[in-house]
Amino acid sequence: MQVNNVHQSPNFGMALKIKPSAVDALKNLSRGEIEQLQKAGEALKDTKYWHMVIGENGDRTIVSPWANKYAGGSFEVTQPTDEFLKFKATWAGSPSGNLKPGDRYSSCIKFANRKAAEKAYADISQSSSYAGYGVDRDIKMIKYLDAREIEKTAEENAKRAEAKAISNMVDDLFAKYPAQ
Repeated sequence: MQVNNVHQSPNFGMALKIKPSAVDALKNLSRGEIEQLQKAGEALKDTKYWHMVIGENGDRTIVSPWANKYAGGSFEVTQPTDEFLKFKATWAGSPSGNLKPGDRYSSCIKFANRKAAEKAYADISQSSSYAGYGVDRDIKMIKYLDAREIEKTAEENAKRAEAKAISNMVDDLFAKYPAQ
């Protein structure tokens, strides 16, 4: 089986990123592990913000363009009681405050409502962290994290557009009815 050397790129549409230093380690993985990574590459091809990076020892890291980096295969989700899906993962980013690589890190993903959070919980929970070497769970978490980030960006863009529209309306109103 051939493993191609794929360089990191910030381009949309390539959410599985294999560092050149990972190629030798990947050649030592089992066929099943390579097939799981191929599945990840296909499943994550359209994610925009969150990615799976394969590092020097073949280790998976789940990364965003910000400081968030989690060790692959480390996600644990908690049954939601509201619209937030809480999760824990092993921090793989730079030290920050009291947080250092290897520490357990807690965060959450906001959904439209509790039912949507429960659906995501069921979806993620059905994939054991051990099934597929944890890749299946990583794929699902990346997709949910990415979808939320896209939603947040759309909300921010809508707010900016509304503020611009209001500003334009006020400018037009003032232009038509200035005080003397």
